[in-house]
Amino acid sequence: MPASDLAKSKRIVAVGQATAAIEASCETRRSLMPSIGVLLVAILAMVTVQMFRIGHSRSLAVLIAEVLVFATLPCVAYVILRHKFETNSGWLLTKASVAGFQSGAILVGLLVVIWHFAIRPFGYGDANEIVALVTIQSVGWYLAVFSKVPGFEKASSILSGALVFFVCCMADDWGVFLVAGLFAFVGLWWLLGQYWSRLETKAIDGDSRSLKLHGYAVSFTMLFVVLVACLAAMIPFTQAGSSLMGFMPFSGGEKGSQSEFAISGIGDGNMLTAGKNATTTGAVESDEFIEDNKPSLYDIMSERYDGPIVKNPRNRTIPLDQIAKHLHEAKQSEQAGKTFRTMRDSGETRDLELEDRITNALFYVEGSVPARFAINNFFEFDGWDWSSEANEAESPSQTRFTLSQQNGVPVFRFIRSFASYLTGRRTHRVKIMRLDSKAIPSPALLQQWHIPLVDRLEMFQWGDSKLIEINGESIPTHTIIDLQSLVPNYHLLRNYPSSRQIKLSDGTDRPSEEANTSSLLQVPDNKSKTTLQSLANEWTSGVEPGWRQVESIVNHLRNDFELNPKWDTDETAENSVSLFLNQGGGPSYMFATACAMILRSAGYETRIANGFLIQKQDYDSQSKQSIVTAGNLHMWPEVSLDGKFWIPVEPTPGYPIPYSTQTAWQWVTAKALMCWKWLLGNPVTVALVGAFLFLAIYFRAEWITSLVFAWWFLVRLFWPQGLLKATRQLIDLRFWFAGDRRPASQTIDAWYTRVESNTMGAFFKLWNARNYSENAAPAPKRELVLACSNSVNSLTLKRIKKTCDNNAINNPSQ
Repeated sequence: MPASDLAKSKRIVAVGQATAAIEASCETRRSLMPSIGVLLVAILAMVTVQMFRIGHSRSLAVLIAEVLVFATLPCVAYVILRHKFETNSGWLLTKASVAGFQSGAILVGLLVVIWHFAIRPFGYGDANEIVALVTIQSVGWYLAVFSKVPGFEKASSILSGALVFFVCCMADDWGVFLVAGLFAFVGLWWLLGQYWSRLETKAIDGDSRSLKLHGYAVSFTMLFVVLVACLAAMIPFTQAGSSLMGFMPFSGGEKGSQSEFAISGIGDGNMLTAGKNATTTGAVESDEFIEDNKPSLYDIMSERYDGPIVKNPRNRTIPLDQIAKHLHEAKQSEQAGKTFRTMRDSGETRDLELEDRITNALFYVEGSVPARFAINNFFEFDGWDWSSEANEAESPSQTRFTLSQQNGVPVFRFIRSFASYLTGRRTHRVKIMRLDSKAIPSPALLQQWHIPLVDRLEMFQWGDSKLIEINGESIPTHTIIDLQSLVPNYHLLRNYPSSRQIKLSDGTDRPSEEANTSSLLQVPDNKSKTTLQSLANEWTSGVEPGWRQVESIVNHLRNDFELNPKWDTDETAENSVSLFLNQGGGPSYMFATACAMILRSAGYETRIANGFLIQKQDYDSQSKQSIVTAGNLHMWPEVSLDGKFWIPVEPTPGYPIPYSTQTAWQWVTAKALMCWKWLLGNPVTVALVGAFLFLAIYFRAEWITSLVFAWWFLVRLFWPQGLLKATRQLIDLRFWFAGDRRPASQTIDAWYTRVESNTMGAFFKLWNARNYSENAAPAPKRELVLACSNSVNSLTLKRIKKTCDNNAINNPSQ
């Protein structure tokens, strides 16, 4: 062989070896490039965990610093290792290198655990279950960064999905559920993309094949979906949604397991010790007990609503000592909790000040809110004062209660028949702190209760206010009471007949004169009686008797009157209800009073409940409980339709309506009706929205292709390896909207050149090399971007439509 030919051959071999080395280096770099889908899924899982964690963290700064450190470590390791791969092009992934990457995942998990145990002596840290979640989340993020290592991609996606599932089981924040929903959407989209990418064939330019589904498989699937949907539509759920609290093994406050960093359980938010006796429970850190005088209900009402105004006597000749005696008797009567005067000073609302207090909480509540807890009831009203005295024979039957064992725990339960409108149950846990009361703070429709180690039926009795009381002076401090109550379904209640509404001799649903002797239907015989009867007739006219009339009266008060805590009191007025009606509003207890009087005028047995309203703003996210103070004091009416159950109503505007349940179908129906009423009440907005939807549908091709073009632009910037595929998908979408969809049997060369052939050569060359060549080296980024950009700019939607119209292309196969 001539020397020139030999040298030429050596040069060819050297060039080939250099090309192979370059190709091996490119292939190695591609193998280490993390998957965008896995990274996005891992990021959403991380955000879900941290949003749940924020509500339980003691220091937001420490949390942010920790997240930044452990999110950055895998990225720094990736940059270092990638640089090593780039400088040592001959090094490919081996068993030893894969084992090294796996050891890195274990090391990341250990670092997270060590970090949390290191910061706990300084008062920072999280509950054990949160530490476990954060550890798994950090490992999942590490695996996502190195997702191209064999097995890491699947492991990262599985860990991310498990994390989000368990966080949703533990969380009660809608922000967490929103991010989890986004995670589910993105994860499903990524999985579908992974699945269809494996079905793609190069012979048809990357088009996906259709799956052949058997008819019976589709039929059984649809039948199963319909059956599940029908079952779900009949299952009641609460107005606040559903929660799986208790499904996860929380580390504190349940079953005697305590931790300083616990995220569940009733307490101060710090460590608590639990003795066998409820009164021997105290704070570990201080070893202090509440020994000062606890406030009675009268003290709380005096601070909440200020002192009562005693009407001046009309006869000025009454001796002063007689007036003083009257004042003394009124005060003593209120201290005993027997009466409540509706005419009170309009001082500012303030919390009860307690001396040497550890906490200003009267009691703690764990459970869903809003919730109402009654500790007193009033039955008779004389125009000024409510009294708890009631006629035993005329009140709804006083239910017997019994003691039973449930899972080895003593439970006290009412013995009574159920009503069809009570379709749900609700549980709360109460811890008494500073409340001086014999009555158990009872939610509406209380069904059963439990106090640890209390197993004697004689410990409880019915009180004068028709509430369950402890047989003693008061409930001891730190007593923990588990309560379960029934929840009504308002949709069913609207069709429930009112068997207790008084009938006149002519058949109308109005109380007779004899009915006014009942304490539950008693209306003061004064000038306001006629007004109340007139309002009851007006507000219930044309409304079906029963709960619908009750709702009509309540809604009129909520909509037609204003809440005014500092109303103008007038001691010369004949009664407080007339003053409330004339002024068009007043404090919350006057809304309850007026509502009760109007309901009684309409023939419905009504009483006033006095207790505490717990709302969302009372919830403490760190201790997972609601703190009840004097500021939660509230009064509301309760109505009995059947003589068995008292159903609360809320006439005061701005206050949440009582808890209820509804089936999925009822929820959908109610929302549809609400939307229909909104549409009728907002014609201008409906017209504008309708015009917008019409334009969006009419110009759907333009804005959809614009959105896809925006995605193509992002791919060009951050993921150039997928630019060829994104370009082909964008152009195919434009042909589809132009009515000239490319069939699966046609290549892009034959289909695209009918519109443009001059600027498409570079794109076709790169596409064919990527899809058909076995040893094609990756194209330079600049050349790739230029070819794809020219193709996208040439085959615009407008040009494709114009070409199709000019050539009258009606058959896509041609």
